[in-house]
Order: sequence, then C-alpha cells, then structure tokens
Amino acid sequence: MSNERRQQMYNELNLRETEDLLDIWYRNDHEEWSDTAFEVIKEILSKRRGEIPPQELSSEEQQSEESFEDNDLDEWEAKLLADENQPELYETGEFLRIKDNIDKVAFAAIIVYILLGLLNISFIRMLFQGIILSPSEIAKTVPDILFTIISVSFRIAITYTPLKALTQILRILMEMEFRSRKAS
Repeated sequence: MSNERRQQMYNELNLRETEDLLDIWYRNDHEEWSDTAFEVIKEILSKRRGEIPPQELSSEEQQSEESFEDNDLDEWEAKLLADENQPELYETGEFLRIKDNIDKVAFAAIIVYILLGLLNISFIRMLFQGIILSPSEIAKTVPDILFTIISVSFRIAITYTPLKALTQILRILMEMEFRSRKAS
C-alpha cells in the first residue's frame, strides 16, 4: 500500500472517536478491516492512550485455536500456527486437521481389522455361541488363530503404513514450504 493511501487512511481514522477505534480494535475483524487499518488504529490508539489493550482473536484464529486447543501440538505444528506469515494457497489449520483425520483413520482401521480378525476365528465364534470345547478341540484351532493373527497383521501393515507415510509426506512438504518462506 502506498504511503499516500496509508496517510489518507490515518487521517480518516484519526477523525473517529477513541471509543469507535477501540471497538474496531477489540473486535479484530480482519474481514471488514485490513491489516494496514489495524496498524493505523494501533498507532492512533498508542498516541491517544499510551497503551494498547489486547484484541479478541479474529474469527480465523478462533476457529484454528478451537480446533487445536485440546490437542497436544508438536513443536513444528505450534510454530506453523503461530507464524504471522501464513501461506496463501492453503490454511495451516486445515492442513493440521487433515493430518489429524488421517491419523484417526489409521487408528480406526487397526481397530476394525482386529475386531474382524477376532470374529473370523472359529474358537471365538464358538465361545459366543456357548459351545464349550475340549482341550483337544482348542488345540486344533491354534493354526486358525495363528493364520488369523498373521492375516490381520498384514492387513494392518498394508493400511497403516501408507497412511502414516502420507502424513509424513504432508508434514515434510509443509515444513519445506515454511522454511522457504523464512529464507526469502
């Protein structure tokens, strides 16, 4: 923004009452007011009052904070959310939600495969039906149990590994983009 436009904005906002400026400052609505307007308002309020009161979080910041306040963020995730220079092509919070959702799907797949594997074991099915097996009959189901364990483990590996690799790839790409913004 040109200095002339900024000066014009300063002159217009300086005509407003302090209470109006404080109201704009507190609401912190970046959809209605530009970043430059907030810089100008901050400058005017500091001249008039000496100290600047804290702002409410913007709607985007509130949404992002609400989404992640209960989660334990990794150090790199916290850095990404705290960085003032956010990417323009995607939302950082949305990226982290996608990463969390992929992790949840990977965990859910493990649970589902384990439950399906347990239901496929004939010994377990007979227990649910109330059939009591003798020790020799139980010994006959051991190969079935071992095969089911191997099968479930293989299914989990086939599903879990690519999903975790995807989250790592997304993290690497995000971190590369983050570092490239810092370098320039």
